[in-house]
Amino acid sequence: MKVIEKYNDSLHNPYWKFQLGPCSYEVKDTPRRVEVIKERLRADKRFQFVLAKKFPEQLIARLHPYHDYIQKTAAGLKEKDEEFYPDLFPGDGAHLRRRVDEPLWGGQWCTDAVTPIMKKTYAVARASAETALTGARLILSGQERTVYALCRPSGHHAGPRVFGGYCYFNNVATAAEFLAPHGSVAILDIDYHHGNGTQEFFEERKHVFTSSIHGDPDAEYPYFWGYEDERGRGQGLGSNLNLPLPKGSGIEMYLKAIDKFEDAVRAFAPNYLIIAAGFDTHKTDPIGEFRLETEDYGKIGARLAALEFPTLICQEGGYDTTVLGDCVHNLLTGWEE
Repeated sequence: MKVIEKYNDSLHNPYWKFQLGPCSYEVKDTPRRVEVIKERLRADKRFQFVLAKKFPEQLIARLHPYHDYIQKTAAGLKEKDEEFYPDLFPGDGAHLRRRVDEPLWGGQWCTDAVTPIMKKTYAVARASAETALTGARLILSGQERTVYALCRPSGHHAGPRVFGGYCYFNNVATAAEFLAPHGSVAILDIDYHHGNGTQEFFEERKHVFTSSIHGDPDAEYPYFWGYEDERGRGQGLGSNLNLPLPKGSGIEMYLKAIDKFEDAVRAFAPNYLIIAAGFDTHKTDPIGEFRLETEDYGKIGARLAALEFPTLICQEGGYDTTVLGDCVHNLLTGWEE
């Protein structure tokens, strides 16, 4: 299997420590996440690494209205380890006279205060989207049936209006838009958190089917999206399937959710499948509440591989670096066996 690695993954290493209700969270989205995955996959000769290519900026900018805001804000920072947060988050009805050129008012482009911009954020986030695009181009060319894109930062919370949730540009959505002119696309998000940005990108598109298996949004981020009754809108009605699961869910419940996805995606019969592969579903992950074991990811990979669609797998979350490499390896080798 081809593994697409980024050409730029340095100096975007934000550190979040925050209190949410009774729980305190500490998360580090560091290059170490990528390194542990590389170390594990490079030890297996079944994986061949390919360096991501650069793509026209417009492929990313046209999808993300906050593209210029992130680019200019990052360029304006002086210290490499400085973390910049917008000062205000204007709601509906605000008179938005100051827009992209005013970094402090950037809350109009961001959903939360846990997604800082650093000096290298734009370059690293763009490279992450281009990693997904490189994988999509290999799939489209017919050279490969399955490709794994080692993206970082994650992308699935970044939508067509705002970014957030540690995400800047939506890697999966960018790849889907690249593939969509050539056939229908199905997306399955298996990160612990609902892929709200991805859903919003395509909720009115009948030729892109989106689905997400995630923690119940009654108790889990992003809270306001990810419910079962969200089925798409307009011509896209019926093209979205949310499969929320309760805290403590293990592999049996997870595979039942995959059964429901399989039935729906076979009926949709896409030309291409994209997997938003998060591993914060592992039982030891600091921000997930599922109980998946390391070996369970091989079962998930095998089940999804049986669908036999040309597939792009994009890395999303996963923050316990002691198990992350093995989890990714098991998903991909389960796919191959």
